[in-house]
Amino acid sequence: MEILINELSLCGQYSTVDEFAEQALPEIISILKSFKQDKDLLFKKDDFYSSKITKDITIYEIMVGVISRKYDEIKKFKSLLATLFEEPYWEREIRQSADSKYIFNNIDVWGSSLAESYERDKIVLSFKHNDFRSRILPVYKDTIVKEIDNLFDKSHYLEVCRERRIISFEDYCVEKFKGNKLDFTQVSSRDGFNLISNITNEQIFLDGFRKFSELSWQQIVVDDGLDYKPYPDNDNVFKAVPYKIHKFRISQKYRCFGYTANGVFYVLRFDLEHKLSD
Repeated sequence: MEILINELSLCGQYSTVDEFAEQALPEIISILKSFKQDKDLLFKKDDFYSSKITKDITIYEIMVGVISRKYDEIKKFKSLLATLFEEPYWEREIRQSADSKYIFNNIDVWGSSLAESYERDKIVLSFKHNDFRSRILPVYKDTIVKEIDNLFDKSHYLEVCRERRIISFEDYCVEKFKGNKLDFTQVSSRDGFNLISNITNEQIFLDGFRKFSELSWQQIVVDDGLDYKPYPDNDNVFKAVPYKIHKFRISQKYRCFGYTANGVFYVLRFDLEHKLSD
């Protein structure tokens, strides 16, 4: 994806560098860490370095000055944007029309990354700013509106990647539920995500995973829909696993198998034909 840094989201709105480092950078860093280096291109405007953090301090000054050595967040930000002041700059190949107006919030934003994104992949990366706290930004080119995906948290980046089919369903689930009570790092390569072959089944499994992750363990063990219970494994399907196997219901036919340790359910395989349950 061609992702453009939204320089309009930096206009000196932070009172101090401390506020910028504590409130803006953690989410930006989490998004940058998720970027696929072989698939995502992060474009910026030529003068992005002059964007204001506070009314007196630019992003250039915090990146190259002594300020950067005082904040771990700024150090991480710098390492993730090692080429911040190098190519690619989208102004090397401007695609927005010189004869059109690009309107956002009743303001003509021609010449900005927001306007340029209208003509590219329609996705920008924004810092924390009151005007850019919506995941979708409506931008008009004359009278024709397009919805621009606005990244300001990691979860939205994952959703955009999935919608545009540039991330596998497995990678999406690994990232989406990381740190929750579902862990997909041990899923079988033969009887795992490769069995989920279409978008309909993906949504069915996603709904099941989401329900499991949102309920407490007390709710999970009594929920009739999930039907979470031990699996006897009479055929020694999981003989190599030194834990008691459990399963829960994804749908009337689909099941998810794994084991629980320290409050986390480690998914091992799926059953889409009800064979293991039978």
